[in-house]
Amino acid sequence: MSGTIIRKASASDSEKLLVLIKELSKELQLTSSQLTQKDLEDDAAGKPAIFTIYVCQNAKGDLIGYVLFYNTYSTWEGRSLCVEELFVVTSQRKKGIGSSLLKKAVQVALERGCGRCNITAYPGNKFLTSQGAIDLTDIEKWLFFRMNQNALEHFAQRCKIVEGTKIREATREDFKGVMRLIQDLADYEKMPDGPKITAKTLEEDSQSSEAFYECYVAEAEGQLVGYSIFFYTFNGEGPGVYMEDLYVTPEYRKKGIGMALWGSVIKAGLNIGGKRCDFAVLDWNTPSIDFYKHMDAVDMTQQRGFHFYRMTKDVMLSCVNTS
Repeated sequence: MSGTIIRKASASDSEKLLVLIKELSKELQLTSSQLTQKDLEDDAAGKPAIFTIYVCQNAKGDLIGYVLFYNTYSTWEGRSLCVEELFVVTSQRKKGIGSSLLKKAVQVALERGCGRCNITAYPGNKFLTSQGAIDLTDIEKWLFFRMNQNALEHFAQRCKIVEGTKIREATREDFKGVMRLIQDLADYEKMPDGPKITAKTLEEDSQSSEAFYECYVAEAEGQLVGYSIFFYTFNGEGPGVYMEDLYVTPEYRKKGIGMALWGSVIKAGLNIGGKRCDFAVLDWNTPSIDFYKHMDAVDMTQQRGFHFYRMTKDVMLSCVNTS
């Protein structure tokens, strides 16, 4: 890595970055990136600022690698960060550049108060496991689902208002009720340890200068009966949304409330030019899986081999403290 520097990307890097992003898409055999320089500049500087990029620059001023990441949120752990893309040009690999870029992302995550770092990659990724990341898809059996832009637009058109129910953005007065619903979801998903955050955590993180999540609630007969939590994402296709949680109390199911909450997430994504809506589901939850497939969502774990990797806080601290 002699003569190279890791620094935050600027607007002047967009042309060179676009070349690297398209090179990664080609390497992964993904649909050719339709991103433009303006997309990169606008979405990096927008409100919310959807993503952050750090680049590796050599002594000649060439960009030879980058890491793209964004804030996420866990209703179990709170603030988190997702490394969406990590790329080093072929001729510069096995020189520690990938490790340095990942280390920078982890350092930023810790500075933002994040307790975990998530990475989506292919199974058996020796680089990630060498950095201490664990494959949650194998351990906990999470499946990764995606709705593309056509599915989003179709969903938004057929999403209806539920009579007697109000879907709205959560306010600080709602967070105690939302926490009760989060605990109900934990029980449903057979998570005995339950969430480690509190209503106060939810409130503080919703007011943070860093955009970690947005929350919609469903209100019926004067009480909260459901919620959705999501955040904005970005990759070589452009912006998108990730739905972290979608939950409706049992007595209010099969009334269209879940669809209405989900529709609110999708509309928020479409409002920023979103190209996809991603979410995860446990492999035993066949009713949800069947429903998602009926709504034109695709199991990317099966189709593309996507796996969830995670670095816990202990691993993150170890990563930034190594030379």
